[in-house]
Amino acid sequence: MLSWRGSPARDDGQPIKGAGYVLSIDAEDGDICQARLGIDHIGWNGAQRGSGNIMRDQVRAYVLGVSTPNGVGAVRSLGRENIDVIAVDSSKGAAGLRSRYAHPLVIPDPAARPEDALEALMSQPGNGEKGVLFPTSDAFVLFLSRFREQLEERYRFCIPSRRILDGMVNKRAQYEEAMRVGAPLPPTFFPSDMTELEAASERLSYPAFIKPYYSHLWYARFGNKGFKVNSARELKERYEDVFRAGLEALVQTVIDGPNTNHVKVCAYYGMDGSRRALFLTRKIRQNPVEFGVGTTMESIHDATAERIGLDFLEAIEYRGIGSIELKMDRRTGRYQMIELNPRLWAQNVQATYAGVNFPLIQYNDLTGVPPAEQPEWRDGVRWMDAFEDARSFWWYRQRRMMRLADLVRSWMRTDCYAYLARDDMGPFMAHTGLGVGAARVAVELLKDEGREVRRYQGTRSSEPDAGAPA
Repeated sequence: MLSWRGSPARDDGQPIKGAGYVLSIDAEDGDICQARLGIDHIGWNGAQRGSGNIMRDQVRAYVLGVSTPNGVGAVRSLGRENIDVIAVDSSKGAAGLRSRYAHPLVIPDPAARPEDALEALMSQPGNGEKGVLFPTSDAFVLFLSRFREQLEERYRFCIPSRRILDGMVNKRAQYEEAMRVGAPLPPTFFPSDMTELEAASERLSYPAFIKPYYSHLWYARFGNKGFKVNSARELKERYEDVFRAGLEALVQTVIDGPNTNHVKVCAYYGMDGSRRALFLTRKIRQNPVEFGVGTTMESIHDATAERIGLDFLEAIEYRGIGSIELKMDRRTGRYQMIELNPRLWAQNVQATYAGVNFPLIQYNDLTGVPPAEQPEWRDGVRWMDAFEDARSFWWYRQRRMMRLADLVRSWMRTDCYAYLARDDMGPFMAHTGLGVGAARVAVELLKDEGREVRRYQGTRSSEPDAGAPA
């Protein structure tokens, strides 16, 4: 019998009255007998804000895009500081719209209907103060850049100049800028037709990775971050699909090494150009395992990665929140730059738990609060997207590199999650279908362990591209 009971709690650890949840799973010899998730009343959309909390009624914060952990984390980092937060998304089912720390606002899609989205934001009732905008997706970053002058009449925000921003969202322009300032890059090519592709294929080392110029357009068509190819023939076949879809893509030699060689350097530069915040984190696992998004991350200090990331950001005179992704190639022992994301990253709430609240620091900067000393962060703080991490676990499990006990130990070491939070269960319930999804994952994990336990002898293979998860 596996049973987990709990009550949502505030940051001080005190339970929220009238709210509770319990997950119970009965298992016998690997067979699931019963799974139950019970939820008592959980206040959503501000219902649980205590009457003793004084909201900062001066300036509202608008988190643009709350269907992913990027936005959910920002909402919580601001809302827990008693800032009046508006969670904005184009999907009525977005998880962040259910947060108790925000008021929900549904607007038209900023990519498909940008003018209508602009009208929706410009028509929001004001309180005499300009609101603060926090873009959490490429689509919203491009939206802010396009309508910068109009939005500045009603809102404050800190993003790079249009020249820099357009270049950063376009991966080709980003890499060309990196080449200009001397950032370390793997061999990279930008074929625009099959003739140029053939010339590039002769100079590439394989495996190679095809990466889109515009990630949000690519994902809508292919649903991934790109394609790994192991030969010139595969390269040609994949590019035929890319060109047929009317998309543009670059190709790079793969940076060889395990997931744990992948580091993210995160920083915030105010409009005056001064750096106000810094944080580093590394991947433990990701999904998909070879080329994916981090599903378990751990805060670290790494002077070499820090210097490479900051040198690039300062060379291009970056402004706002951004994160540089680097990976150490185990063949050379040197970091190579993967990309810059000019916005809040998926695991931003991890930095808050470690001691660096990026949304709050930016909010204070834009509302005129005198800057405090740049905060330091703790190493070893872990963040997890439990559902995506379960998919990563299955990849390792099939190769006998992990057991269920390894995953459970990883859960026990986690400090914060993508959607789950004791004091804010709404996004988790929305993301999992009122907990049904969570119960199903737990059931499947136990069933899989039951089937394999007699065959599993504790041997573990080693796969060079993935590494051993910690």
